Amino acid sequence: MIKKTIAVVAMVIGSIAALATVGAFFGGLWWGLDLLANFRWQAMWLALFASVLYALSGKNLFTVIFVVAAAINLWLILPAWIGSQPAASGEDTVRVTHIDVSGDLGDVDGAIAWLIATDADLLLVAGAPSGMSDAIILADSSYEMLNAETVEPGVGVFARGDWNIATEVDASGDPVHRITVPSGTAVIDIVTAWGTMATSSSGADALADRFDTITDAVTASVNPVVVIGNLGATKWSVASRRMLGDTELRDATEGSGYLATWPTSDLDIVGRWIGIPIDVAYMDPELTPIDVVVGPDIGAEHLPMVIDISPVAP
Repeated sequence: MIKKTIAVVAMVIGSIAALATVGAFFGGLWWGLDLLANFRWQAMWLALFASVLYALSGKNLFTVIFVVAAAINLWLILPAWIGSQPAASGEDTVRVTHIDVSGDLGDVDGAIAWLIATDADLLLVAGAPSGMSDAIILADSSYEMLNAETVEPGVGVFARGDWNIATEVDASGDPVHRITVPSGTAVIDIVTAWGTMATSSSGADALADRFDTITDAVTASVNPVVVIGNLGATKWSVASRRMLGDTELRDATEGSGYLATWPTSDLDIVGRWIGIPIDVAYMDPELTPIDVVVGPDIGAEHLPMVIDISPVAP
């Protein structure tokens, strides 16, 4: 009886994982399938757990299916560790710190202190609560806010230096910013936006609008481009795949590990491993990351990301 119960539980878990694994490839057909694509990591572990559980029940009919589902997800996730980036020249380096603080932010002062301590050339603060933008300027007067008129809703852009910013509004009315960053002899454009994952048909339309506008901003730029932020989709979603296919951008986090940023978790051992890499960084072929780091839990619902950008070595 116990083995039969274990087999049934394994079948349910494994079937969900296998269907999610395959269905996520067809996210263009329905927003629900594309939402599943963001959870490749979780689907992999569910499929592995189901295969072990099913084998322990003394059965093996569906074990292969569950193992294959886990392998498919692992194949998509593995570049996080085995991927590589072009060599950096190490010159004209720009540091960008990004954090999504939408939702509850327990310690605003502590979060600001951490952000300032990263000593970034550019701070991108998405979903900031009222008053936080002014507090950042008070904490470090070397920063200038470039988009005070369009910060809500969206990303607050804080820069050190005389930088230019261009803001476009997508079809849903949300801002997409392109910041032109002079650094020594190099000039790069950093594109950022903010939005939630699509959990409805209207949300899927808004997500598509956001990515279309980001793609337009990238292709219109005459400078090498970096796209960074919580765009509302991981790199496995249809919207992300289309944008990467329509541009020359690549995932700049590959080779840096599995950089989950949401949700934050203080659980021992598993910690951030239960999350998804919803905060992304994509980069032009002429640029490369010297370092990409996911920061600590500073009280927000997302973990921050710090990235050092350099031109590719000749």
